[in-house]
Amino acid sequence: MRSFRSRRHNGVSVARAGRVLLALGVAAAAGCSATSTAKPAPSHSAMSQNTMSQSTVPIVKLDGPVYGKPADGGDRVFAATENDTVYALSPTDGSVVWSKHLAEPFHPHGCGNIVPLGITGAPVFDPDSHLLYVVAEDASAHHVLYGLAAADGHVVSQVAVDPPVGDRGYQQQRSALTLWHGHVFAAFGGLYGDCGTYTGAVASVDNASGSVNWFEASTSGRGGMWAPGTAAAGSDRLYFSIGNGDTTQPGQSYDGTDSVVALDVNAKRVDFFAPTSWAADNASDLDLGSMNPVLAAGHVLIAGKSGQGYLLDPAHLGGISAGTAFPACAAFGAAAIDGDVVFLPCADGTRAYRVGAQVTPLWHAPKANGQPILDGGRVWVTDYDAGVLYALDPATGHVVQQIPTGPLPHFATPAAVGGKLFLGTTTGVAVVAP
Repeated sequence: MRSFRSRRHNGVSVARAGRVLLALGVAAAAGCSATSTAKPAPSHSAMSQNTMSQSTVPIVKLDGPVYGKPADGGDRVFAATENDTVYALSPTDGSVVWSKHLAEPFHPHGCGNIVPLGITGAPVFDPDSHLLYVVAEDASAHHVLYGLAAADGHVVSQVAVDPPVGDRGYQQQRSALTLWHGHVFAAFGGLYGDCGTYTGAVASVDNASGSVNWFEASTSGRGGMWAPGTAAAGSDRLYFSIGNGDTTQPGQSYDGTDSVVALDVNAKRVDFFAPTSWAADNASDLDLGSMNPVLAAGHVLIAGKSGQGYLLDPAHLGGISAGTAFPACAAFGAAAIDGDVVFLPCADGTRAYRVGAQVTPLWHAPKANGQPILDGGRVWVTDYDAGVLYALDPATGHVVQQIPTGPLPHFATPAAVGGKLFLGTTTGVAVVAP
């Protein structure tokens, strides 16, 4: 087993000594570090049986909730739980092939609404090395990137990835891991409620050497990087979003937050966009950090919590500028793409847009508030408040199929593998045969 610990820093320089961030006590989107403009989902324990659906599909019971989208490993489907256990499932029926318990999970203090905290961000499978990568948080709030053999789950490598700024007990690895150019990228934000000391960060881990480069998101603190999908991948850069920071007055120096950033393979910032309203957005918690940027029809598209969308040039994001703005929605998570059509993960239900020189709205599907995917000629998306998986007609948004799944975690997203859908639930994985 390889154990790596080297670390280098890139991005925004942040003062480390004697700085304590005040907890703002702001309500946040579930399991993240930012406030939702949509009504937050109630805890599943408090949900009425009259409002939460009962599953009509098989649920593979695991040892904890599955927040991250399951990973497609070809002859395996991989799911990870908040109890720090990784499972390999059969793509035929979801039966457990092997499991590996990596650590005892962390119990947050002060704030946070995922308890315990184990593996939250979606794992990623490397088809070249046949390794599965996950970030597990242990009982001491240490974050470790594990590389597991897909065949049997034994640990091949492990790399410490505690962010270099802030208190690790208030930092959460919420975003899906991104595999790109032989590196795994892991983004970090804070906990629900924004308590404690944290600064958003991205680790770029070289899978061959185990060396770690860091991008630090903010000079003022916070700036959580928590949107639950993967980064958008260009040929020579990845695009991430950054949430609100502590700088809230227009006359103050820009702190790097409320933005889209382009990072190179070593996590160095090579470009960025921030709206001219960044300070007001920070003050009102209406930042861009809730959605993962998406590449579509030759553009980068982003729509955060304010309902304002932006169409950007991937090669020149624009710095602090007005961008090309369009009316969008409060968006949370990753979009799905079909050519020049983008399906946005809107808090009030999936919305479809056609992307050209301008952005044209096509349709709106209320209630379908999860992260959409495309499979089998359908848009698949959850209503994670009600515990329902929808199949939508991609041309019209009309509901073609409605499948009760039982309680779901926030931002629950299905994975399409071998003609079936695998969906993380609060008790395991639902196996859906459309």
